[in-house]
Amino acid sequence: VYGREGSQAVAAGDFAVDRFECLRRLLLVHGAWCFTRTSELILYTFMHNCSYVFVIFYHQLFNGFSGAATLHSLYILLYSSLFTVLPQCAAALFDQHVPAKRALHEPQLYKYTLHARCYRMWSYWINIIDAIWQSTVIFFIAYYAYANNGNIDASVFGFSIAFSMTITSMIHVILQTTRIDIALISSILLSFLVFLGFTLIFDATCVVCLNGQSPYYISYVAFRQGIFWLTNLFTIIIALLPRFFIKCIYNSTMNPLSRTNQQHNISSLTQDTHV
Repeated sequence: VYGREGSQAVAAGDFAVDRFECLRRLLLVHGAWCFTRTSELILYTFMHNCSYVFVIFYHQLFNGFSGAATLHSLYILLYSSLFTVLPQCAAALFDQHVPAKRALHEPQLYKYTLHARCYRMWSYWINIIDAIWQSTVIFFIAYYAYANNGNIDASVFGFSIAFSMTITSMIHVILQTTRIDIALISSILLSFLVFLGFTLIFDATCVVCLNGQSPYYISYVAFRQGIFWLTNLFTIIIALLPRFFIKCIYNSTMNPLSRTNQQHNISSLTQDTHV
C-alpha cells in the first residue's frame, strides 16, 4: 500500500494500491485470478511439453533410436515459441475462473484459491496422463493411416503429425480455461494463420534449410490428399475427447465454483473462512 513512508515497498511488490479499501478487490478478485491463471498455465505447460516429447519418443521406437527426426527442425523450434504461444498468453492474461462481481459479493469463494484447489497433485497427474493419451493418438493414428500408403513418405507423415499436434494444442486451451472471450478466440485464429502462413511460405521457398531434409512443397502435397484431412480430423477429435468429458463431469458434479454445486455445498465452502 503506497503511503508517506515512500515507494520502496511499492516498487518491490507485485501489486500496488493507494487506499486500504482497494485491498478487498485486490485479494478477492485479482489475487484469486492471478493464482488460478498461474496454476492453469503451469499445468498446461506440463501437458503441452509432455505431449510433444512423447510424440518424438514413439517415433524413436520405430526408427531404432537412429536420431532421425519426426518433424522438421524448424517445426520443432517454433512449435512452442511461435505456433502455440499466443493462446497460452491469452489464457494466462484474461481467464477468469469466477466473475469479478460474484467474487466480491461471495467472498467465501476465495477458499477455492486459499486452499489451492485448482493446483493439486491429482490435477498434475491428470494432465500428464492426458498428454500421454494425446501423443499416443497423434502418432499412432497417423502411423497406421499412412502405413500401407505407398505414395506417402516420411516428410508428409511428419507434417501430418505436426499439423494435428499444433491444432490439438490450440484447441486444448479452450478446454483448459473457464472463460472463453474474444482475446482467446482471436489468439487461436491468429496462431493458426501464422502456422498456416509459415508452412505455405516455408515449403514453397526453402529448398534446403538448416542442412536438413528439404520440405519443399510437402504441405502442398499433403493438403491435396483426403487421407490427410480425415486423419487429422479423427486425431484431433479423439485426442481431445477425454479432456472434454472430464471437464463436463467436473463442472457438473465436482467444481466448487459451480452455481449448482454451491447451493449444495455452501456450508462447507463458508466454514473456517476468514476474509
